Amino acid sequence: MWPIRRSCTPSPRPSRRRDGYRAMAERALHPERPAMVERARHLRLGEPEPHLLDLNAAVMEIRQACEELGMEAHRSPFFFVVGAGISFPPVPLASNIIDDCRSIAERYLRRGSPDSEQTLDAYSHWFSRAYPGARQRQHYLRKLIERKPLSLASLRLAHLLSSRKLTNLVVTTNFDDFIARALRLFGEEPSVCDHPRTVGRIDRERADIQIVHVHGSYLFYDCANLRGEVTDRARADEETSVTMVGLLDNLLWTRSPLVIGYSGWEGDVIMSALKRRLRGGNPLAQSLYWFCYRREDLGRLPSWLRDSADVRFVVPTEPPPETLSQGAVTVRAGSEEGIGASDGRHRGTVLAAFAVFDELNRAFDIGAPALFENPIEYFADSLQAALPDLEEPGGDPYGFKRLVERLHQAAQSFGRVAGATSALTADLDRLRALMRESQYGQALTLLAKLVPSRLMKLGPDERREVLQAANLAGSALLAKPQNGKFDEALAHVLVYDPRLEKTLGPLPAGMVWAIGSRSGQVGYEMLAGAKPHGAFTVQLIETLRDPAADADGDGRISLLEATMAAGRRVLREGHPQTPVVAGDAATVALFASRKQKRKISGGPPGTLHALLVGVGHYRLPGAKLSGPANDIEGFRDLLRTRERRLFRQVEIHTLLDRQATRAGFDRALARLADVANPQDLALLYFSGHGSRRDLSKKADGAQELVIVLYDFDNKGRGEISHAGLVKAFEAVKAEQKVIILDF
Repeated sequence: MWPIRRSCTPSPRPSRRRDGYRAMAERALHPERPAMVERARHLRLGEPEPHLLDLNAAVMEIRQACEELGMEAHRSPFFFVVGAGISFPPVPLASNIIDDCRSIAERYLRRGSPDSEQTLDAYSHWFSRAYPGARQRQHYLRKLIERKPLSLASLRLAHLLSSRKLTNLVVTTNFDDFIARALRLFGEEPSVCDHPRTVGRIDRERADIQIVHVHGSYLFYDCANLRGEVTDRARADEETSVTMVGLLDNLLWTRSPLVIGYSGWEGDVIMSALKRRLRGGNPLAQSLYWFCYRREDLGRLPSWLRDSADVRFVVPTEPPPETLSQGAVTVRAGSEEGIGASDGRHRGTVLAAFAVFDELNRAFDIGAPALFENPIEYFADSLQAALPDLEEPGGDPYGFKRLVERLHQAAQSFGRVAGATSALTADLDRLRALMRESQYGQALTLLAKLVPSRLMKLGPDERREVLQAANLAGSALLAKPQNGKFDEALAHVLVYDPRLEKTLGPLPAGMVWAIGSRSGQVGYEMLAGAKPHGAFTVQLIETLRDPAADADGDGRISLLEATMAAGRRVLREGHPQTPVVAGDAATVALFASRKQKRKISGGPPGTLHALLVGVGHYRLPGAKLSGPANDIEGFRDLLRTRERRLFRQVEIHTLLDRQATRAGFDRALARLADVANPQDLALLYFSGHGSRRDLSKKADGAQELVIVLYDFDNKGRGEISHAGLVKAFEAVKAEQKVIILDF
């Protein structure tokens, strides 16, 4: 069943799917209930309730402790404990590895069941079944890790560590070397302990940055990744204290962990050390802060941790209850199977590792890394510091001295060019600096000067960079508790969605997309003129009638300008929904804002070929939508009355309800391919049910867009994916192709 876009009732399904649907709908409609149930359990059993904090409050407490107890990193009251959450998505999570290893094991006819339902047991079982030998397992890990791009969370953590304002020590269960690699980008060479025999490298009294891999790294074939190996490493050694166990025990007497991206596997080195320390009778010198990815993750932690007075749990802030505007109906529901199945890691309100490090960077006022002041000078200095004395006879066989001199000369030229940049380039450089420093509030103010009025003065790569920065800044500010309500002022910077870009991939030249709601949001209907419409569609129509939408004053309303303005209007109505675009939408004009004689595509004004598809009455019962017919009527009227200012003529073809079968849709696209010429613009507009679903359980973030046509059935007939749309449009000769989806 597709996720419900508007007010309707799910069609009948076998009980298993229906129960899954109900459970998901219950979670979506009542996101606060897991926390309420957990709190009720504590009250019922007379247990102490865990101390919960939001991100801002926790970060302020951490900053206060560092300011009062000393800002020297090696004197810090804290150290980081990080897990797989900081390396995702370049490195897959345990659940993805389990699925992968299960398929490998079954290919070689190795089956069986884990000893328990715990993730560690399932991981250990299937990993050993898939790869019985230690070197085989190491080889598998190397393929997962080597040459992978760094995660954003790893970069933010390395930036924070390089400042030495919070701490200089990280303990991790990860096998990858992302933290060390990220630190080297910032000019730091960390001390790394990645094997029990290298514990002596760690000295908490030293100021250098130190990383401890408690389970080892992928560079050693004897890293601990099976249940028995993990528990063996967590045992104390009677003969020596120079072990991972001894190191953690000693650390916990003087410092407290900041736990981020780690789910807490009972029995490993970290959890065993924490258990001994928290149950030992002596309180921690400073509170332990455990950052939960989801609020319900708290219920999966052991009681000895949840009930400790020394532990403060930092949980995502639940959004305030949504207020419905006139005519708005919100139904947050979907199916755990079938068309709307989404990545479980992205459902509901979450607290990602990147967001935690971002907030810490802001709170501790971490400046931009020296690398970005003058990267050529930075490299020249780094190279010179690494070279031997080049003045000795025969001391420069490679000619490094001349190379360094040339680099310094280039650095001076770079500095002069940077000092003589235009105002636009200066604003772009300032934006980059603010993004590096996580100063999103200031970045948002600057973005308002760039988007969309000056966007077309930038090149395609710079436009993409600005929109990426806008999305990150807007999303980060909306996630803060004081910005829990969607602010219409942010709409113009939220039109870029990285998952959509990844899903669609490199689009053909001239093709752009606009979708009524970003990933994780559900479409809305609203009343306009006493008729129900899709919220995005009705506001897009109003925007395209408004000359003020022409933000850059070029006489044309581009798809980017229209989507931004429509987003502001939607949010102003009280709907927490932000439309998104893909492709270079700033270059494609749909409507004129004043009389426009400019030719498009360098030739005579062409024809606008519009295929308008609306499905409100589906063949399956219980899937009725009220708005699509009105959406089609409104869009058709708009095209007839306004679009002639840009195009010689307009050709409109509509498919409504029963006409919009898969066969009818294919015939209409084939007709479009027959009649469109290079100087034309081809437009597909769809209003109805649709979804964004994951292509696989792997952690690559890619999804599939699906629009649902009239003859959709339980077997998946009557739907078309984004890949199908792109392929169908390959035969259309128009140089500009626009796809607008409101589902």
